[in-house]
Amino acid sequence: MKALAFFLAAGLAGSAAAHEYRVGSLHIDHPVIRVASPVSKTGAGFLTIVNRGKQPDRLVAVITDAANRADLHGTIQQGNVMQMRAQADGVPIPAGGTVTFAPGGLHVMFIGLKAPVPDGRMIKARLQFARAGAVDVAFKAEGAAAAQHHQH
Repeated sequence: MKALAFFLAAGLAGSAAAHEYRVGSLHIDHPVIRVASPVSKTGAGFLTIVNRGKQPDRLVAVITDAANRADLHGTIQQGNVMQMRAQADGVPIPAGGTVTFAPGGLHVMFIGLKAPVPDGRMIKARLQFARAGAVDVAFKAEGAAAAQHHQH
């Protein structure tokens, strides 16, 4: 994870600007993490991925040193019960399409967070795509009110 170490060392000088990233034809907008409290050991990551290319892609993994693991989850309703399901095959990103990870739907489940995550903290992670490759991003910790402000 030497690239992650470089990413950490480089800092987030541009973090005050638009909170977006690009890899190939993919645009990743506003990754955020929400935790129930600053000392929670789990958190949910949300973001929007826009595929401006002509080829479909797939988000296959999220890798981070900030938690024991990061799983891709979808939320499905069975009867009156919402259940989280791991997206074992990754998340398809259709050509020319937009995929939104949002409360009540797709999300990145950060499990075993290694340090408190107060509002404003940045959690570094690498998104691994099947076609476009890897991109380093930072999920910004936001409370529910701030995250709702960014919903489109």
